[in-house]
Amino acid sequence: MIVPGVYAAKGARLSRWDFIRAVDIWAPADAVIGGWSAAYLHGEHWYSTERGNGVVDVFTSAEPRVPTGVRERRLRQPIPAADACEIGGIRITAPARTAVDVARWSTGADRKICIVDSVCFATNTSVRAVADAATRMPGQHGVSRVVRLLDACDADAHSPQESLLRLRIERSSLPQPVSQFEICEPSGYLLTIADLAYAREKVAIFYDGRHHGDPEQWRRDLRITARLADLGWQVVRVTKGMRPEEVIGHIASALTRARRDLRHLTSS
Repeated sequence: MIVPGVYAAKGARLSRWDFIRAVDIWAPADAVIGGWSAAYLHGEHWYSTERGNGVVDVFTSAEPRVPTGVRERRLRQPIPAADACEIGGIRITAPARTAVDVARWSTGADRKICIVDSVCFATNTSVRAVADAATRMPGQHGVSRVVRLLDACDADAHSPQESLLRLRIERSSLPQPVSQFEICEPSGYLLTIADLAYAREKVAIFYDGRHHGDPEQWRRDLRITARLADLGWQVVRVTKGMRPEEVIGHIASALTRARRDLRHLTSS
């Protein structure tokens, strides 16, 4: 037995999807799967693969006897139609509502921001949509804290590391960069996309995660860095373990060099 009334063949190896599906079959008629299980089904992978694994959040107004692996989230009123959807026949919270829920159930302001960024990026959802979903949750615990942080969120951030890098820059004396800036060859061919950039000064900032240690990716990064230099760009590459003040210092130095070059060009 997986959950009451739902069974699997003896010895069957159940995936997380299988368990969520079993809970959905067991759940009361008005139930909506939410939280990290919903984030997982929506394709968010930075947090949901670890968080909530083995526990499925179920929104319901009923009072079922909750089996192991299920966490009941009591509904005072039905989840609005705009905040629910179906994936694979499983009724779950829509991306924007999911972002609000997993953020409000998490601790730490920066973590909440990173979580909203990650759900938005995975589902192509705007921060504005998250704000709209929050307005449909009046009085619910933790929602107001999430709303206060939404101005710091960015749906274009590709990873929590990029989100944290952006936050460090925004909290420093540096100007605010743009996210996911496309840098093209003179022919118009896309060369690369900088995680963050100062377009006028031609400073490109990249966060190099673990996959950048792959030899092929490393060689590609070298080629792109060299080509960016040919095109007049200052490149700052940030890796895990770099101190925040070190990162800000590198970016500040790159901006200083870039502005000096700009002054030289305009005066010549």
